[in-house]
Amino acid sequence: MATYEIPLSTGNQKFNVQLNKISYKLQFIYRLDAWFIDVMDGSENKIISGLALNSGIDLLEQHQHLIKGSLFVTNSNKDESQGFYDLGSKIQLYWSDPA
Repeated sequence: MATYEIPLSTGNQKFNVQLNKISYKLQFIYRLDAWFIDVMDGSENKIISGLALNSGIDLLEQHQHLIKGSLFVTNSNKDESQGFYDLGSKIQLYWSDPA
């Protein structure tokens, strides 16, 4: 099972990415002192909305019927707080292909 970092920049963002050979659009929004991700198809139809970027869990574990694979977050803030400028620097996102 291969693991890849999905490069993020600072601030709210939306971009295309290929996961498990399928094109998706990811959108990251900062609200209520935390980061959230929406996963959409190439036409921007929402597949999964409002997933909190919590570290230590597979964000897609309960969504395997929608997307095969795993998304993991690491947060290097000691208290795991999330600031607007942390995305892409202290908060990273990783994809793991399905087994």
